[in-house]
Amino acid sequence: ITRDFCHVAAANFFLFFSFYALMPLLPFYLSEQFAANGSVAGLVLSSYMAACIVVRPFVGYLLDTFRRRPVYLLAYFCFAILFCGYAVATALALFVVIRMAHGLAFGAATVSGTTLVSQIIPHSRLGEGLGIYGLANTLSMCLGPMLGLAAYGRFSFDTIFVGITVIACCGLLLASLVKIPAREQKPQRKITLSSFFISSGWWASLTQLLVFIPYGATSAYIAVYAKELGIGNYGGLYFTLMAIGLAVSRPIAGKKVDKGMITRLLGFGLTMASVTYFLLSYVGNITGTGRVAIFLIIGLMQGFTYGLLHPSFNTLFVKLAPQSRRGAATSMFLTSNDIMYRLGAVLSLLSLLLFLLKTKSHYLKNKIN
Repeated sequence: ITRDFCHVAAANFFLFFSFYALMPLLPFYLSEQFAANGSVAGLVLSSYMAACIVVRPFVGYLLDTFRRRPVYLLAYFCFAILFCGYAVATALALFVVIRMAHGLAFGAATVSGTTLVSQIIPHSRLGEGLGIYGLANTLSMCLGPMLGLAAYGRFSFDTIFVGITVIACCGLLLASLVKIPAREQKPQRKITLSSFFISSGWWASLTQLLVFIPYGATSAYIAVYAKELGIGNYGGLYFTLMAIGLAVSRPIAGKKVDKGMITRLLGFGLTMASVTYFLLSYVGNITGTGRVAIFLIIGLMQGFTYGLLHPSFNTLFVKLAPQSRRGAATSMFLTSNDIMYRLGAVLSLLSLLLFLLKTKSHYLKNKIN
């Protein structure tokens, strides 16, 4: 716990807090300002994550080729200032352009911040540090939408946009205080596909992608599923318990990773992920109060499971790359984490099998540090 670590972790909190505060409000804004229906709003909002995913490999290359701190500050500045862009978007097409630009800035800022923090944390405590750093995401996921929805109806959208800009600028101020240790400068490489990815990370990337696909689908549709089960009032509590599980397990995972238990943690986490999805698929067969209890327990279990997986995968990618390629490694980790489709428990099982048969032995054979 150093001053620079606290600054970058707090900056990360404000980054995600402003992101989550606005996220539940934009469908209302699109409907009221542009009369956009649900499908149009979904396409518009998905352009953000699409831009975020596309830009990350390029940012990883920039972080490995040039000085990292200026890249981080520029990305954070663009992210903060673009909140005001929504207020001046008078046409839906302009809104889409601003939304995509905002996604580019968010993707660049998240890759940069995670790369910087991996450089600040002592190598012997990398897993624990990344676990604590990730708590900012969990806390902001709980508090951000709450604040955004509380502001909706009380203030105009223009006022909300300005307010969230101020919050993001607080994070930018903290980010500007971050100092990182000097690193060995590598000569600029010829740009090839390997400039954007680490070749030793493909198996880990595929493993992570498979297990985070159903996580994204569950997060998006669990409220609808709860309503179909006749327990719609408990959808919000499911997310609360998931957040508690995430917050509890992240620091635990980090400490275990630093003790050399990374493959054991990933094997356990992938097994638990498969179990939770199969349990979730059978909740409808349970009657009475037992349905609610099992539903909520699964939420807590899933939070705990992904709290183990996230810092474990993050540390795995960092350890597969030399210090000069941490930008590419972080980009690969976050990109795999974000690409989610509507699939379920079968993919979690495939992920587990892939890890046991290939990824574990490949990591142990190729890890650099």
